Amino acid sequence: MLNKEFILLLLLLLKYYVIIMIGAADFLSYLTDNGFTFSTGVPCSYFKDLLLALEKDDRFTYLPAIREDEAVGLASGYFLGGGRTFLIIQNSGLANIGDALTSLAQLYRIPFLVFVSYRGLKSDRDSPEHIVMGDVTKPVLDAYQIPYWTIEEHNWRDVLDNALEVMQEILKPICILVKKGVLSE
Repeated sequence: MLNKEFILLLLLLLKYYVIIMIGAADFLSYLTDNGFTFSTGVPCSYFKDLLLALEKDDRFTYLPAIREDEAVGLASGYFLGGGRTFLIIQNSGLANIGDALTSLAQLYRIPFLVFVSYRGLKSDRDSPEHIVMGDVTKPVLDAYQIPYWTIEEHNWRDVLDNALEVMQEILKPICILVKKGVLSE
């Protein structure tokens, strides 16, 4: 039989060492509470749980895109129609959205959230293209003049609160970088 002190120590160790991902239901509720009703993007395994929940959630319309620049166009049109939207893309997709971001969304002051899987970090350098994109993700966003933040399990609400405030001030797209395991196992 395990004693009480051992169990408490085990629980403390688990809390310290186990990464607890952000629950998709909580995440979508946060977005709903902040007026988001539409999502588009190109699927990525980093967002698997979120995408599955999104497809079943009646509070959102989710329209998968063929390409990331198409998602920017869909998000822009939805905003111009009076809605609030977010995109879900892989960081390799940043290379596909430069023109749409700069000549459409930024030019016409169209704000939306872009959740970007942050592939190619030391923990997931699993293929050459991910390594390259991991190294250039932040410089690409800087070149596009897109503000960005990285969310973690412990700070995501505060980070998103701040990011949404900035998005409303500048009326332009902003990016949220999402590391492996933060929104999906």
